[in-house]
Amino acid sequence: MKATVKGRYEGDKATAAATLAVTPSAADLRFKASATDAAFARGPSLEGLTLTLEKPGSFLLDLKPHSKVTTSCDLPSPRRNRSIPISSSLQDVRFQFMNSALLLDRRVSLTYTHSTTLSPSPAAPPTRTALDCSLNFDPANKLNLSHTLGSSGCRVRYSYAHGQDRLTTIEPCFDTAKNAWDFAVTRKFQGGDAIKGTYQASTKLLALEWTRDSKIGASFKVTLHLSFSSLYPYFPWLSMQCSNTSVSIGNVQFQYLSLEPGLLQN
Repeated sequence: MKATVKGRYEGDKATAAATLAVTPSAADLRFKASATDAAFARGPSLEGLTLTLEKPGSFLLDLKPHSKVTTSCDLPSPRRNRSIPISSSLQDVRFQFMNSALLLDRRVSLTYTHSTTLSPSPAAPPTRTALDCSLNFDPANKLNLSHTLGSSGCRVRYSYAHGQDRLTTIEPCFDTAKNAWDFAVTRKFQGGDAIKGTYQASTKLLALEWTRDSKIGASFKVTLHLSFSSLYPYFPWLSMQCSNTSVSIGNVQFQYLSLEPGLLQN
């Protein structure tokens, strides 16, 4: 049996989350339970609890016994009373099925996702069904198409890995509903370091990310967010996440415990 424990703490919001995943040795199934501090803030409750059953590459089932719809979010800014509305896709149940096949010697992968709520209410988000299809032309070129049933558009993403070692990846993406482009460029280095830059044209947000995935020392991720839009005057913001290496105790392996301080103002 393999057990994985993960933890996260966001200092600016004073919130914490923990995840426990268990994989039986004689099965391909994986059981996972995650909870936020909301599950214990006012005594043990189902709020903030998520139960997951999955078979990697085949299916996934998420169950939220108690869900809450968030309509606004307060972020650090020079004016503390400033809040911005956000759209929440939180659902009570999520089914996901994955499969792949060869078509004209090309690998085609299909993913079907259906999300719904078990407790209908005026504030509950609507049922959502999405289809995702990816086509691998070769190891360096990949095309992905995503569509939500009932929507008027789709997202088309192309991925190109440059060079013999494919250390540089370029990913342009076009959203037909927003009529806007997104761009991402990733550069990997020897030793596990990687630098990634993303830009969303619709929101004019730029993100620079530096990650290190080390099997010897600690791993970490540092992200800097910049905005070129007048709608977000509190930018830039910096987030950091670090984790230690995995350790084994008997037949149980604890993969890592992470700490995420959250948003830091300049």
